[in-house]
Parts: sequence; structure tokens; C-alpha cells
Amino acid sequence: MKTIRTTSLFTLVFGLVVIAVGTACGSSGNSKPTATASPNATNSPTATATATSTPTATPTPYDGKVARMLIPRFNVDAPVEALTVNANNEMETPQSGHELTDVAWYDSTLKPKAPFLGTKPGWDGNAVFAAHVYWGGKPAPFNHVASIYGGAGLVAGDEVDVVMADGTKYVYKVMAPAKEYNRDTIPMGEIISPPTRPAGEQWITLITCGGALDSTGQEYVNRSVVVAQRVS
Repeated sequence: MKTIRTTSLFTLVFGLVVIAVGTACGSSGNSKPTATASPNATNSPTATATATSTPTATPTPYDGKVARMLIPRFNVDAPVEALTVNANNEMETPQSGHELTDVAWYDSTLKPKAPFLGTKPGWDGNAVFAAHVYWGGKPAPFNHVASIYGGAGLVAGDEVDVVMADGTKYVYKVMAPAKEYNRDTIPMGEIISPPTRPAGEQWITLITCGGALDSTGQEYVNRSVVVAQRVS
């Protein structure tokens, strides 16, 4: 069974559900994320005679590329690719030759008219990442997102770091162990734009294959999803 599972099936992960993504998220818009205004920027209702220091505005988050993802507990240090959807509106997978090493981040700006795929790390919202469990018989970056065959998986409090191209590092803490969804009924709209996310909180969502293999022995029946909240 383990030998069979080493065959990556990630290409098919979103094929049956991405239409639901378009339906559920199309109304979310594809506008560029906006930074939250600093509460210190509001004007005082009355002027004072004594000059005061100018309030410091909230700095605009870095708007460049996402470089790497780190999962310290499992010694993961993986390059991140900015991807989007293909011509069939299926979420793309790491490019050929990088399937074993890379994590996909879904950049909604690459195809503005495509279904909304989440925000950029550092901005208000939810940034969505995906990677293989196995590739070519070897563990891939998201091998430990969920517990497989009794192995260790991410749990509440585990750290996940996202490093941007300018060196900025955002630190996230996992909120709960992986949640399993059937591949045919996974609510992608709610996963990409979580209705439970409080305004102002920054989340990342990690998605990979999970569960057992189906009767064909060629596809996972579940999708494993982990959500983490930015803490610094």
C-alpha cells in the first residue's frame, strides 16, 4: 500500500471541485488586498496648542513574491511557486521537475478574471497553499500536514513560517489538526474565503491529499486541510 501511495495524485486534487470554487468565490472579487489603516491615523476632534509627533501609519505589507515555506517541526524548508488555474479552471500544481520540492501558492492576480484563490501573505485575508504528499517514492513538502498511516501530522500550536522574497518572515500557528474532506464534496469556496475568519486576522490554509486510496488504487478519497493564524 505504501508503494502505491508514493505515486503522486495531486494533479487531480481540484479537478472535480474547482467549478464550485468559481461559483462560491466569484462574488468575492479579485481586487488587490488593501492594508488595514492604523487606528492612530484618525484625526483628533480638537486641535491643541502644543505640537505633537506625527502618527505613524501602518506600513504597507510587502507586495512581492512569496519565496519559501518553513515547517520547523518537520524540518520542511521548501521553495514556493506562484500559481493559478489552468484553462479548465483546475488549480495548477508545482511545475515539472519541482513536484518533490515545491509548495504552490495561489496568486489571484495572475489571472484576474479567474476564480478568486485567496490573498497574499502579510495582507488581511487567507492565503492558500498546496503541495504533494509524495512524489517519486519520496515524501514531499506536505507529507506531514495530516497524519498518514499513524504518522505525525500538524497539531494546534505548530509553527508554519512564510518567507517573502525580501526576507520578511511571517509566523503562523496552526489552530487545529488537519480536517478531512471528501474529494467530491470539499467546500472550496469556504476553504478559500472562510466565513469564520474574524476581520483583520491573517490566515494561511494548507491543502494536500489525504485519507485512503479509492478502489482504483490511483486516487486519494480525501483532502487534508490545515489552517494557521499569523502571530508575528
